[in-house]
Amino acid sequence: MITIDCAGDTELADKLVNYLKNNGIDCTQEDSLVLVTLNEVEKILKMFLKETRRVEYSILKSDLTTFVVAKVVPIEDFGLLRCNICGYVVSSEEELTAHQRAHGIQLL
Repeated sequence: MITIDCAGDTELADKLVNYLKNNGIDCTQEDSLVLVTLNEVEKILKMFLKETRRVEYSILKSDLTTFVVAKVVPIEDFGLLRCNICGYVVSSEEELTAHQRAHGIQLL
C-alpha cells in the first residue's frame, strides 16, 4: 500500500482520487491522504500535476511507501533566515550573525 499525502489539502486529495479513478486506478481517501496499490505512483502523480496545471506543486518521497504532494515554499517566505554556508535556519539577524561567527567569519 502506497500513501500519497496531500499535506492537509483535502481538496487536492479529492481531485487526485477522481483523477485516479477516472484512469482506472483503485484508491481510497482518508482526509488528505490517498491510499493506492500501485507501483508507478510517481509517474502517475507527475501526469496528474501536469494535466491539472498544478505547476507550483512538487512530489517528495518521504519514505519507501509515502509520497507527499505539496507546494514547496522557501523558508524565507516565513521570515526565517538561512546560513549561506551550512543552511542552518534562524529567526533573527542577531542569531544568524552569532551562528556565522562559529564558521570563523568576521562580520563587521
